[in-house]
Amino acid sequence: MLLYLSRKRMVLLLSGIMAGFGVSVSIIIIAVNGGFSGPGPSLFNPPTASNLWTVGGTIHPGSMLSYSLTRIGPHDSPWSSLGGNSSLIDSFVSMQFVHDEINDVVNNNDWKVLIHIINGTKPSTSTTSTQNVSSSSNSKQGTVFLSKQQLTNAASHSISQDFIPYYEPIESSILEIRDIALQPEYLVVGAEWNSISTNVATIPVKVIAREKIQTTAGTFDTFVLAYTIGSKTSRIWIDQHVPLPVRAQVYNTQNQLQYEYTLVSYK
Repeated sequence: MLLYLSRKRMVLLLSGIMAGFGVSVSIIIIAVNGGFSGPGPSLFNPPTASNLWTVGGTIHPGSMLSYSLTRIGPHDSPWSSLGGNSSLIDSFVSMQFVHDEINDVVNNNDWKVLIHIINGTKPSTSTTSTQNVSSSSNSKQGTVFLSKQQLTNAASHSISQDFIPYYEPIESSILEIRDIALQPEYLVVGAEWNSISTNVATIPVKVIAREKIQTTAGTFDTFVLAYTIGSKTSRIWIDQHVPLPVRAQVYNTQNQLQYEYTLVSYK
C-alpha cells in the first residue's frame, strides 16, 4: 500500500512537472508569437491604455507641425487610392490646428487646419503621367477641415479647387497614417497594426523596433512601424506624444520611393 501510494505520488509529481513545463513552453510561444518582445510590456506585463497611440490624439488648439516633404506621383499605395498625379518635391509643409467655429460657436467635432506650403518642386520635363505641382508660386496657403477623431476629412466642409493639387500629396503621405492606424494601436515592439493582402501573401504591418531619432524639431523616442513589399521595407517612426508620425520612408508596390518626410518643427 505504501509502495502504491509512493508510486501514485511520483506519477502525480511527474505529471505536475511536465504540465508545468508544458505551460512554460506555451507561455514562451504565446509571448513570442503574440508580438510583445524585448523590454517593456509582455505576457506577464501586458500593454495598457498608456501604450496606445491614436492619430491626432495629442492635438491641442494651436498645435503646429511642420515637415520637409517629398511626395512623388502617381500614387501607388497598398493603403488607398488617395492622391492624383501631383508631386511635391523638397517642400516645406506646416499644419496649424485651431478650433472650427461656426457663427462664433466652437465646433467640437472638427479641427480647422491652416496649411502653408513652401514648394520646392521644379516644373516637370518628363513625358510620363507624373505631374509636378506648379511652382509658379513658391508659397501656397489653404484651409482644410479634419475631424477630431482620426483626422478624417470633414464631410461638412469642402476644399477649394485651387488647393486640391497641393493637399492631395499631403493627404497621401503625412496623413496616410490614417489608413494604417484605423483605431488606437499599441506602441509596443512586435505589435501588429494592420496587414496588406497581395496575390500571394498577407503581409503584416508591425512595430519592429524602438529608436531614438533626432531632427531639427528635437529628439524623439520613437517606435518603428514597418512592412516589406518586394525588396523594399517601408518605415514610419512614431512618438507616442506626437499626434502624427515624426518620420517616414515609404515605397510603392513597384519598389519605388513613394514619399518621405521628416518633422522639422513641433509646437
